[in-house]
Amino acid sequence: MSRVSPTGLPEIIQQTPVITDTKNLLVSTVRIGGGYFDTVIFDESDDKRHAGLWLGGYVISHSSKKSGSLDAAMDDHRKALHAAYTEEPQAVTK
Repeated sequence: MSRVSPTGLPEIIQQTPVITDTKNLLVSTVRIGGGYFDTVIFDESDDKRHAGLWLGGYVISHSSKKSGSLDAAMDDHRKALHAAYTEEPQAVTK
């Protein structure tokens, strides 16, 4: 059974800030109505300098990974968190 907040907004499962000398990111995993989960990497910097850049399989602040179970979502969250700490954002190439 999926839980959605009384306002109908996604339920926050985990949000982890990643603040380094060069990055201010937020890895966020939420449960969406319908029983699936979304993991996103957001650019939390004031100037949004990393938004639209590629990091760990995500386009920062623009793309997400969907999962069908909490276990898979938490695995996605851990992988995104690892990438956020260990990789530098790169320009998206075609």
